[in-house]
Amino acid sequence: MMLTVPTGKGGTTYEAHSIDKAFSVPVLRRVDVVFHPGEIHTLVGENGAGKSTLLKIMSGVYAPDGGRRILDGEELGHLTPAEARRRGIYLVPQEPRLMPDLSVAENLYLGALPRGRFGLTVDWRRARDTTSGLLETVGLSVDPRMLAGRLPLAHQQLLECARALAQGCRVIFFDEPTSPLTAHEADTLFALMRDLRDRGLTLGFISHRFDEVEDLSDRITVLRDGSVVGRHERGTVSRPALIEEMVGRALTLTRRTQRDTSPGEVVLSVEELVSPPEVNGMSIDVRAGEIVGLAGLVGSGRTELAETVFGLRQPTAGRVTVMGRDVTTAGPDRCIADGLVYLAEDRGRNGIFADVDLGTNATSAVIGRLPGRVGLLDTQEEARMAQRMLVRMNVKAATMTQPIASLSGGNQQKVLFARWVLAHPRVAIFDEPTRGVDVGAKEGIYQIIEDLAGEGLATLVISSELEELVRLCDRVYAVYEGRIVGQLRGDAITVDSVGELAVGAA
Repeated sequence: MMLTVPTGKGGTTYEAHSIDKAFSVPVLRRVDVVFHPGEIHTLVGENGAGKSTLLKIMSGVYAPDGGRRILDGEELGHLTPAEARRRGIYLVPQEPRLMPDLSVAENLYLGALPRGRFGLTVDWRRARDTTSGLLETVGLSVDPRMLAGRLPLAHQQLLECARALAQGCRVIFFDEPTSPLTAHEADTLFALMRDLRDRGLTLGFISHRFDEVEDLSDRITVLRDGSVVGRHERGTVSRPALIEEMVGRALTLTRRTQRDTSPGEVVLSVEELVSPPEVNGMSIDVRAGEIVGLAGLVGSGRTELAETVFGLRQPTAGRVTVMGRDVTTAGPDRCIADGLVYLAEDRGRNGIFADVDLGTNATSAVIGRLPGRVGLLDTQEEARMAQRMLVRMNVKAATMTQPIASLSGGNQQKVLFARWVLAHPRVAIFDEPTRGVDVGAKEGIYQIIEDLAGEGLATLVISSELEELVRLCDRVYAVYEGRIVGQLRGDAITVDSVGELAVGAA
């Protein structure tokens, strides 16, 4: 079924003037930005610069502390997300906000399901038919009756994009929509965004990936520490200059570091592991002091392998050992006790405790090991431990007592990184460790991973960014359709060679 996507109907201009916002500390300071029809306007900046907060204010998630929002000349007062959607404004969030126990079609039309005659019943046939057309538009082929919670993270993100079209919105903001997507899925989304732009819609975009910024942006606004520090039109600014505006200093992007030391004994051994349908007889090993990568498309079985190793999924065959100890059927608690930790891909669903303070989030994996008297927790030692690690991770926050949900996505990721480093593991699995992290902070995380490897940590890195695997890894396994299809070492690890293996072309 072909679907007609929304048009701008003459174009909508959406303006922000002198926007202020604070969460204990200032987040936005007198920000001015104008989103024009027929443009893709990109916001760039480090984590914590205020990019996502600004888009949430524009879409009614947050109320500004000061300033004005003006839509086609009309100043908007109190704005909720529902009122924003009614006015044609939609935010595709960084983390999907789907209802996992509702179907794809129900999520797509949540609160606005098509009605049958007299408006007394839901017209499910029309809902399924129109859902298929909307999903096709964003490059997603799934059964509209499937529960949304069963979709991979990448497909959930595409479903969020389809929701904006289902609402007929004319102003659409995309907050790092490609973080979990494959290159093909991202290309499909970009083609849709260009088409919407050409139809006169007003688009806002956040990305930490400079190839995307340079390729898509008609206009770029740079935020640093909550203030606008740069405005550029397409083709008028170089990448190094843009990075310097973002971070406030010149930044050298380094390549893969060659380590002189040879890896030690095998710490993690996975032998012919099976967990249908995604894991079909995979074997890998990771040695002390070694960084090993897993490359593959979304849905290839990379994350499912990690979840099976960490005890989140039960294997039907195969064997997993850590330092020779069999953990094949162990749950996460036992794995952590035996020195195996896992930083999950989807921090919103499987990582953070959203309403809990960031200090407790950081220490949650080791709270049972903290000293205390007569069974009472030594809260002062816990606070000191959390403070030291959060400083090491360069987490930007006003206080350790604020909820982790109030932090930017990149800072949330750094807190989770701190959690597992505090556990002093022997082997760590990092699934998309720099997802949602800006260019200035990525090198910091890479350095932490390398430092941990230098201290003897066996590290398995899953990443959709081929450059990241080239930058970090001593060896890379390629996963395709639930099987290991190749392995690269040392200088043989290049973007081209990893990419060919990952798509099953080699």
